[in-house]
Amino acid sequence: MLKRLLLTGLYMSFAFSMLAQNQPSLRETITDKDIVYPTEMERNYDELLTKWSKEIKYASDCHSGSSGSVSFPDSVYIKRLYSLPTQMELVFNPVVRDYIEMYVGRRRNQVSYMLGKGKYFFPIFEEALDKAGLPLELKYLPVIESALNPIARSRVGATGLWQFMAPTGKMYDLEVNSLVDERRDPHKSTEAAARYLKDLYNIYKDWNLVIAAYNCGPGNVNKAMRRSGGQTDYWAIYPYLPRETRGYVPAFIAATYAMNYYEEHNICPGECNHPASMDSVVVDKHIHFQQIADVLNVDIDDLRTYNPQFKDDIVPGEYKPYNINLPIGKVSAFLDKKDAILTHKSNQYLTHRKTAGVDVVGGSRNSSGMITYRVKRGDSMARIANRYGVTTTQLKQWNGLSSNRLSVGRRLKIYKSAPKQQTQSETLAANTTNATASATKSDTTVISVSGLTRTVSVPKTTTSYYKIRRGDTWAGIAKKNKTTVAQIKAWNNTKSNSLIVGKTLKIEKTEYVEIQEPVKLPEPELTVVSVDTTYTAEFLGDYVKSLELSNSSSSLPLIQIESGDDDNDAGRTTGIDDKKIIYHKVKIGETVTQIAARYNVTKKDILSWNHLPSGMAKVGQRLLIYLPDTEVNSDNNNIGDAGARSTKKEKDEKATT
Repeated sequence: MLKRLLLTGLYMSFAFSMLAQNQPSLRETITDKDIVYPTEMERNYDELLTKWSKEIKYASDCHSGSSGSVSFPDSVYIKRLYSLPTQMELVFNPVVRDYIEMYVGRRRNQVSYMLGKGKYFFPIFEEALDKAGLPLELKYLPVIESALNPIARSRVGATGLWQFMAPTGKMYDLEVNSLVDERRDPHKSTEAAARYLKDLYNIYKDWNLVIAAYNCGPGNVNKAMRRSGGQTDYWAIYPYLPRETRGYVPAFIAATYAMNYYEEHNICPGECNHPASMDSVVVDKHIHFQQIADVLNVDIDDLRTYNPQFKDDIVPGEYKPYNINLPIGKVSAFLDKKDAILTHKSNQYLTHRKTAGVDVVGGSRNSSGMITYRVKRGDSMARIANRYGVTTTQLKQWNGLSSNRLSVGRRLKIYKSAPKQQTQSETLAANTTNATASATKSDTTVISVSGLTRTVSVPKTTTSYYKIRRGDTWAGIAKKNKTTVAQIKAWNNTKSNSLIVGKTLKIEKTEYVEIQEPVKLPEPELTVVSVDTTYTAEFLGDYVKSLELSNSSSSLPLIQIESGDDDNDAGRTTGIDDKKIIYHKVKIGETVTQIAARYNVTKKDILSWNHLPSGMAKVGQRLLIYLPDTEVNSDNNNIGDAGARSTKKEKDEKATT
């Protein structure tokens, strides 16, 4: 009896041991019928749907789109995951299988897109992970975090390829402000992610727990570990994790599988538009992407793809130097044309003003020398600029304007110490140029007049070339280049509505540039009275001589007696005693002092003879000159050295006799 009991006990213990050996572990049997995909995985996938039709394309021998999904038995998935040369543990269970079938089934296009993007991003990830001594398979973490979209943003604010929250990003030296977000920078965010993952591994010493903590935070992982009774295996604390985090590690395992065994499921890598080689240049001035695109003939969407860290297309280089990425073939062109890029339409694209104020209105001056002028009916940009002695370009810069149009009531900021009163010559020049501009029908526009120089706007036409891409339409190309379809067809001498990918279209742009040119003043018209009677001429000559002898001034007009008018002569004689009286025409640059020295008279005499109380003569004015009793040579009526001028005493003696 005892022997029978012993045999029965041995048999039962053997049966239980065999049953225990054949029973699968928790990680092999774990299921979750209410599996919840991570929210951001679904959200980022939806954002990419709109891009695939424009960006993704396949090789000619690829049949990814036409071939259906392929499934395999669980044993195949288990063997393939176990065969991967990874440091991390990639286990299989029903939850992992659901994620694998999601990626290679209804998400096969996403896998194709990410494989194409991975050609550019994965080498960046591998370099940073290898430098930090981390498993290289962590490069697939952004696949489930952001679907390899560098500008992905979650509903709670996590941003970039690695989905950093702003506080965590700043903790790992990522700059985040209104214009720059380095969480979107592939290089800097990857280096920060490597440091963060390394810090998490130093806490948990288990990569599955590290990935879970990366998703939901160390606090939630620690809470799940306490609720599980102190378990340190991810699959043991799995039921105690937040529902969205439960699928995070299975999704990572499935993404790793799909990225390595895509060919077995008839998935082809897409071909994305990242260039084969890139280089960076340092920018230390504010610059807009559109300035680079216009001057270097680069698509602005490509610049955004190469530099996702700049949120509003502006590089704030004056805050601190920044690197911008360009195709290696465009780097030399950027360095050669840097000055032209910085000045190209800077007022239009960089609208932030350096100074501004609303302290006073209506042209009053404040303590800083700035005035605020309210535009009145009839005002123009040129008229306001000329009144305050500034240029229209300065007015536009100070007020962030891109055109010369002004609305009544608008306040303009003007930085000038005092208003400038317009002189008579400037008024004459302005009236002349305005009349000329209104009379002509050319594209030249007079902007302002300052003294004897005016600023005009003239058209300048430049030609660029646009390369047709897949998905382009005539309307889209016209919108990008701010023109019309009819105009593009006219430039390219075509009437066809078809577009050939790779062909270039000529685009002409007309811009207005400001140049300065001298103002041509009209020749003043002087009234000339011609007297043919000899008696009248002699009478007037005697009268003028009597005026000289009596040293008295007369209010009667001076009358010129001559037969012609030669503008090339330095002085004009009256025909009555040519050695005594001439009329000198004032030229540009001449002063009364210079004219007095030329004819050996005094400045005071010229002012008295011509009634010039201001001490100034206008250009083109005829000045009356009484020559002294000296010998006059034949060249321009210049006074010779022989015979000094008569003194006042000699004149008095002659008058007495």
